[in-house]
Amino acid sequence: MPRTFVRRAAVLAATLGLAAAASSTTAGASTTASYIGDGYPNNTHGVWCVQEIANNWYEGWGPGSPRIAEDGIWGPRTKQALQQFQEAFGVKPDGVVGPQTGYRLLTSDPADPYQGRNGYCYGYLPTPAGF
Repeated sequence: MPRTFVRRAAVLAATLGLAAAASSTTAGASTTASYIGDGYPNNTHGVWCVQEIANNWYEGWGPGSPRIAEDGIWGPRTKQALQQFQEAFGVKPDGVVGPQTGYRLLTSDPADPYQGRNGYCYGYLPTPAGF
C-alpha cells in the first residue's frame, strides 16, 4: 500500500510539473521572442504567425495574389514572402524577423485579430522594447 501511494504521489507531482511547464511556455512578452529565419530556432507558432500575416497582406493585392502554406515550417517560400513584406514596409529585406520586422508584422493590419499587443502572435514575434 505505501508503494502505491508513493507512485501515485510521484505521478501527481510529475503531472503538476508538466502543467506548470506548459503554462510557462505560452505566449508572453514579445521582447523575449526569438528571432525567426535561417539559422534561428524558429518556433512553430512564430513561423505560422509570419505566414498568416504575410498571407493577410497578400490578400490586399487582390484576386490571384500569391499565398504560402501556413504550416509553421520555415522554408524558402516563407523567407521570400517575408522579404517582400520587409521591402514593402521599409525594413531591410534580410529575411529575418528581428524586432523591427516583428513590429511591422504586428502593426501592418489593425483589423487582423492575430496582430497587436492583444493578438495571438504578440508573444511569438520579437519587437522593440516598449511595444
